[in-house]
Amino acid sequence: MTAPLNIIARQSPLSLLQVGEAWKRLALVFDPDTTYEVIPAVTIGDVDQLSSLTDPSIPSDFFTRELDIAVVNCSADLAIHSAKDLPEELHPDLVIAALFPAQDIRDAMVYGKGVDPSVPPKVIGTSSPRREAHILKQYPDAEIKAIRGTIQRRIEQADAGDYDAVIIAACALHRLRLDDRIDEYLDYETAPNQGRLAITVHRENTDLIQRLKAIDVRRTAGLVALIGCPADLSLLPARSRRYLDEADLILYDRLIPEGLIDPYLEKAESVGKKGHEAGITQADIHRRLLVESEKGKLVVRLHGGDPGILGHLGETLEFLADWQIRADVLPAVTAAQLTASHARAPLTHRHEGRSITYLTGHAASTYYADGLPGPSHGNLAIYMGVQARESIRNELLKAGWPNETPVVAGERIGHSDEAVHSFILSQLADGNFERPTTFLVGPNCVPGRGYTLFTGSNPDLFLRHGPILHLPFIRLEALGLEERVALVKQELGDSEGLIFPSRIAVKVFMEALLSYTDVRALAGHKILAVGPSTAKELMRYGLRADAAPDSFGGVAALARDLAKGQSETFSGRYLYPCSDASPQAERVDALKQMGITLRPSVFYRNHRETPEHLPRLVFRRVLFSSGSTVKSYFAQFPEELKADRDWLAVGSSTKRVLEEFGLNATIPAEFGH
Repeated sequence: MTAPLNIIARQSPLSLLQVGEAWKRLALVFDPDTTYEVIPAVTIGDVDQLSSLTDPSIPSDFFTRELDIAVVNCSADLAIHSAKDLPEELHPDLVIAALFPAQDIRDAMVYGKGVDPSVPPKVIGTSSPRREAHILKQYPDAEIKAIRGTIQRRIEQADAGDYDAVIIAACALHRLRLDDRIDEYLDYETAPNQGRLAITVHRENTDLIQRLKAIDVRRTAGLVALIGCPADLSLLPARSRRYLDEADLILYDRLIPEGLIDPYLEKAESVGKKGHEAGITQADIHRRLLVESEKGKLVVRLHGGDPGILGHLGETLEFLADWQIRADVLPAVTAAQLTASHARAPLTHRHEGRSITYLTGHAASTYYADGLPGPSHGNLAIYMGVQARESIRNELLKAGWPNETPVVAGERIGHSDEAVHSFILSQLADGNFERPTTFLVGPNCVPGRGYTLFTGSNPDLFLRHGPILHLPFIRLEALGLEERVALVKQELGDSEGLIFPSRIAVKVFMEALLSYTDVRALAGHKILAVGPSTAKELMRYGLRADAAPDSFGGVAALARDLAKGQSETFSGRYLYPCSDASPQAERVDALKQMGITLRPSVFYRNHRETPEHLPRLVFRRVLFSSGSTVKSYFAQFPEELKADRDWLAVGSSTKRVLEEFGLNATIPAEFGH
């Protein structure tokens, strides 16, 4: 039979309960018949009940020395400690072989019997300088008195009237089944490792050290990814998206752009607050990061903007480091950068404003004892300054900034109603800005020609006509897979070829085909594409188009190209997988003279989108990719018929629809005639 393990621990009731708690985890790495014997020990901290723990002469091993000596002398195999009691420097012959996941790491307030918890306590018992500093912020008029003894003894002193209340670690009260004595949980960062148990072992006991690695939370804990999220989701890095895809839990801010969280709702929780409203505190968030990561999870803390700029990144990194939890940091493009790019105002300039300072606008006159920086410090980016903008203006004028200093305001950057305003410093307090708004003080705007509003579903092919603002007025939705499979089986065998009108047509057709067969089913069929992007999409499936125009002129361009060549080569019956909005009769007529009998079949539907408002950013041009986008645009915003804009059309059929609305439209050269 295996010899029992000799476990040494303090003799207090709490410590002996912790042995039983620890054994539940220790047993996982030992044979089922392994037993243990407890060696109760009295430490110098248990004997000396008079010395205050705030006394700098108190040794750091006040509560561990006797246990350490027993393990060093091999009279015990291991010691079980409250991890926060461990000295800063362990005995050289000892190692912390394992830390166990923390129980409730909060501090709790226990009021004496007969004391009204709704009345601020006058005398509070604690011997911890850390606790004293925190509690005085909450109860500045309280008298802090030192207290010593076991948990039960401290509560007895409060009940006897020696203290109005005492501060005790919540985990200790839970372990002693004294939860009913908790009157208040205290919301601050407690000492690192509070609530954790630590196992110390002799350095040369390598077999035991190796066993304990499997249950050491420093090895079994997951990862916390601290991710900054730009206001413009197109700038979110691929690595950040991978973390979001794989995360077990996502804790996200209020300022996350619309739509990002939608795919992750089952594993996402909001921890944000608005302005000065009450919400989840930073200490609460930190505790949640700890608890979930100690379960082995990948936890994402998703911040609106870059958490390292006027955010909580520093505090969170320090917290995770104190608790020995691995963390990864992914920065974000900041609101100041996005505001500057929209305004065409460089944050710094080689000849003027050669630096930039990031500031918070909260209580500007009190945050900066020497006043806000003057012009000699370079440009300024001021966050969270909407409420204090009059004070900010006055402080900046006092610091030497001229009334005529250029200011840019980035209002609700990243939201659908984002806007950028340019004015001078003297006008800062005049505007009405919605939060969040970022102010740039100093950068000069370079005039531009505005944006191009793209109204279709995918702007990728049209970037050269930008800068693009994307506001889709249509949404393409494939028919159900079973319905599409039935269409393929019904139509393909009776067709000599296929004509694909778009990339989505290729995708929805091939998805249906490959769900029950492979590309060999297309052997002997001619394959035509209406443009280069459709031909490129076919190549993704290993299919080369037998004919495709170089322009984006659609079926009309394909017909012209076929007319120039041997059109009889392509005569026959062709399946045409299209949308329900396709002008089918027009397409049939356009190809009939080529000897092609077009057989349109609806594989996807074209739904009208109805945005509530047009972008507030300045756009001079509107680019339409189809007649359906034209109709949706003016149905939603009929006042735009009188707008002074350049109307751009992809292909002649789109141009004709614009002309039906009485508008002069231009077809860029590569989009056909």
